[in-house]
Amino acid sequence: MNYLHHLADKIILSLIGRSLVVLSSLDSRIKKELSYLPEEFILALAVDRNSPALIIKKNNKEITYFGSRKNFENIDLKIYFKNEEFAYQVLAAKEGIRLAFSEGKILLEGELEFAVSFIYILEIIEAYLSREQASNDLLGYNLKKEISWISLIFKAFLTKKEKGEI
Repeated sequence: MNYLHHLADKIILSLIGRSLVVLSSLDSRIKKELSYLPEEFILALAVDRNSPALIIKKNNKEITYFGSRKNFENIDLKIYFKNEEFAYQVLAAKEGIRLAFSEGKILLEGELEFAVSFIYILEIIEAYLSREQASNDLLGYNLKKEISWISLIFKAFLTKKEKGEI
């Protein structure tokens, strides 16, 4: 069962990373939040401290997805969950990322101001990837989507993962 959780987490993190690349050029709220991050900003999002992380880099106002890596050197912001159960609750859309953050279920290494922006970005992505009713329940409000769910999923699966050095 533990293997299935890890596999599901990896798939969901990949979908989140690829969705961020797609939405960074389409959603006005995400564009605004990304503008607060410095150039050459590198972020890692992981289930726990020792697991591979989704790596994202902002470079020349564009987002690059580097996939899942174990190397945590030169990372500006690391976000991970206190335990796997908390991660599962969020990644399976049973609990919102903002609630998990406010309840201390998420740990940070890096600047809090950048973490708050990225948590909001994750909340928007969470809304896009959820059904409308589930999204309303998770967020507590109706987020106006600027692209359809099916278009996002299709574009996300076509998004390439960068190889090489970060």
